[in-house]
Parts: sequence; structure tokens; C-alpha cells
Amino acid sequence: MQLIRPSGTEDLSDDEWQDTQAELEHDPLETARTHVRALLHHTRMLDGEPGDVLDLALRAAQRAFDEIGACNTQLDTASERGKAIARELEEHLAAGDSAAAPALLDELERLAARVAASEAGRQVVLRILGTDEESGTEDARTPPNNCDRVPRLTAAGLPRIPSLYDAEQPGYSTLTDMMAAQEKTAAQRADAHNQRSAVVTTHMAEIVTRMANVSFSDPALNEEALVEVRSAYALWLACADEQRRDDS
Repeated sequence: MQLIRPSGTEDLSDDEWQDTQAELEHDPLETARTHVRALLHHTRMLDGEPGDVLDLALRAAQRAFDEIGACNTQLDTASERGKAIARELEEHLAAGDSAAAPALLDELERLAARVAASEAGRQVVLRILGTDEESGTEDARTPPNNCDRVPRLTAAGLPRIPSLYDAEQPGYSTLTDMMAAQEKTAAQRADAHNQRSAVVTTHMAEIVTRMANVSFSDPALNEEALVEVRSAYALWLACADEQRRDDS
């Protein structure tokens, strides 16, 4: 659909307007801003009270659109940082380094809190404008549907750690056979420990990425995800402790 060129953009050449038009067609918020600026241009030519009233109303609308733009920026910033946190968590935990994880998890909670405050402000602005989320005045993120729940992970869902006394182990006719079996089992246990830690690490990264994909804008998802990622981190620490005891 061709966007009608609003008054007040006469300072733009035809080529400049075509470039601007292409951008506005993909940004409803900026389109609204452009038309408000055009109306302000005409309002300034009115004398007396009508012009003053219109000027005040349009400036209020312009401030409202600026506030919505700030909310959208907050969502974009949270999304980018959330994805970076997911990568950093995965890198640190995959390397066996848990020192940075608590600070990253705290930052996740702060991101979610900032977005919640920003979105509450958005709702106030939208009510002032007499519109809602479906009006097209914002770049709203689509939250996950009800069946897109946060997956849970417990120790029961991790790879099993093999034992020398497993039923499938054959009998030992000599001491050499037993020592060979012990070495084999030790290698299998080390591999299982690594697999368990990797499963938990991937699980945590996926949850944080899911939060970032909707820019932390779904409160129900945030609440569940933050609880689960904390629980998963405790599980990762337990796995690391098991591995240390096995290695000692």
C-alpha cells in the first residue's frame, strides 16, 4: 500500500521522500510521528486559542510516541543482552567455570524487571492515546502461547552414571579383569559426568534464549524461566560436585 506523503515534509526532495517512505512503511510508530510533525507544522500557522489547543494536544501525542519508542528500544536492548547472556552462560559452564554465572543470573532478573517497568509505562501511554496493543502504534513482540511452557529438568532427566557393580557387568575371573573393568567404568563415568553437565548447560542457555526471543516481554514466561534457570544452575553445581568427588 502506497503511503500518502503528509504535509510538512516539503523540505525533502522526491528522492529523499522515497527513501523515507520505504522506512516508514515498515515502522508504524515512525509513520505516526511523521504525521504528528506534519500536523504541528500546520498548527503553528493558526492564530489564537484553537491553534494553541491543537499545538498542546499534538505535542502531548508526540511525547507519547517518543515514550513508546523508548519502550521498544528497551525491548530491543533486553533481547540483545539476553541472547548475549545465554551465550556467556553456555561458554563459562561448558568450560567448567561457574564463577560468572551468579552475576549473569542476577542480570537476567534485572533485565526482566526493567522491561516490566517499561511495559507498564507503555500501557499508561496507550491508555492516554486511547489505543491498545493491536492498534499498530508499536512493534509488539508475540508472547509464547499457553502450550509453550518452560521445560523442567531434574537429575532424573540426566544421563545415568554407570557403576562397576551394574548388573550388566560380567563376572571377573582374575584381578587383571577387574582392574580393566574398573578403568573402563572410570572412563564411562567421566563421559557421563561431562554429558550431564552439558545437558544442564544447554538447558539453561535455551531457557535464557527463549526469554530473549520475546524481549522479556512476557511476565508469565519470565517468572517460570527465572525459577527454572536458577534450579538448573543448582543442578549444574551438584553435577560438578559429583564429578569432583568421583575424580578425587
